[in-house]
Amino acid sequence: MLGAATGPVVAGLLLNNVGRKKTLITSAALHLLSWIGLGFAPSLEVIYLCRFIQGVAVAIAFTAVPMYVGEIAERKLRAVLASSSEVFLALGYMMEYAVGPYLSYVWLIVVSSIMPILTFVLFFFVPESPHFLLQAGNKNKAMKDLRWLRGNVSVTAAKREIAMIQASIEQGLHTGQRSTFHDILSSPGSVKAMWLSCGLMFLQQFSGINVVLFYAQQIFDKAGNLPSEYCAMTVGAVQLISASFTPALVKRFGFKTPLAVSALGMTIAHAILGIFFFFEETGNDVSAVYWLPVTCLMLYIHVYCIGFGPLPWAFLGEIFPPNVKETASGCVTSFSFFLAFIITKFYPNVDEKLGTFTAFWIFSGFCILAFNFVIFLMPNTRGLSLPEIQDLLNGRPITRLDKIPEEPTVKNAGTNLI
Repeated sequence: MLGAATGPVVAGLLLNNVGRKKTLITSAALHLLSWIGLGFAPSLEVIYLCRFIQGVAVAIAFTAVPMYVGEIAERKLRAVLASSSEVFLALGYMMEYAVGPYLSYVWLIVVSSIMPILTFVLFFFVPESPHFLLQAGNKNKAMKDLRWLRGNVSVTAAKREIAMIQASIEQGLHTGQRSTFHDILSSPGSVKAMWLSCGLMFLQQFSGINVVLFYAQQIFDKAGNLPSEYCAMTVGAVQLISASFTPALVKRFGFKTPLAVSALGMTIAHAILGIFFFFEETGNDVSAVYWLPVTCLMLYIHVYCIGFGPLPWAFLGEIFPPNVKETASGCVTSFSFFLAFIITKFYPNVDEKLGTFTAFWIFSGFCILAFNFVIFLMPNTRGLSLPEIQDLLNGRPITRLDKIPEEPTVKNAGTNLI
């Protein structure tokens, strides 16, 4: 987590200079390098270094993926595609929970290296973001990649969308130079986007997610009566299944409703967990409700995955204007992972000094705050294009851009592209 707090600085430099595609290839390469280092680590210090590098790689991906998806997706699919990342995140956790107890140290590393290898190889064949190509002045390549992304639409339709993207970039006063934090503060819309994004990330981290995921087995050990490794697998399975519903929910309701429901559900789960551990730690017999911790954590994971898991990252991918997107996304991601480091590092201290129940009641209180934040402060961006979101944040009348007309897919698309 400490490495991840510094990673967005690297991500910002890469995103501005080499683009979204090569940034994600770099992230995969760092993941693979760190796994190899962990496999051959001769000392604990080398393990620390490799884990730090993995944190940097994670932060690069978390900065670049929402931006890349937000820029390549059609308006009607943007929120759905952005929220689907939680499915694959949950799949990764599930894989580690499922095979970790049964594999040796080296074989767990081998299995964990498969996805970075696939990502590194396959991403050479995907297109660059048309937004980045236009910012770099490569309009012909932007047109070619956009047509590929849209299923080989007509040149007229592609030109119209290119014009919309170019107008958005020019409206953001993109100068072709790397943006700074001063550029963010110079625009009311960017300032609003910054505190909204940081607010969501703060509440995401203080909902206790990393405590639940990193300390799941220890939490179940404290509860007793159930094999902790199987309980952790159950949590991973619930995470995966719940995340699978998120894209459909976002398509139907947008961001705000799933986030509000998520906050309420997390509040209830943490509060009940706190009550259980309060009675357990004060010497009461809780064997009659031994199933309660697993049930509450399953509820927590379920509602987290449909809201506060993926949606703050999806929101981040669409809320900033092009001229500050790289710098702003890096700042927000760094802020998020620094909070994750603080919470993960000091949860054991709170658990030891004040009791497990205190930690979960604190998380419950922050989830109540999250519900009110979403209801009263978060704007509704459902169905808006990226330029229209900037109009909303800056208090300008929203200028509805005409939809790109539906064009029949060109026959023999593969031949035409060749």
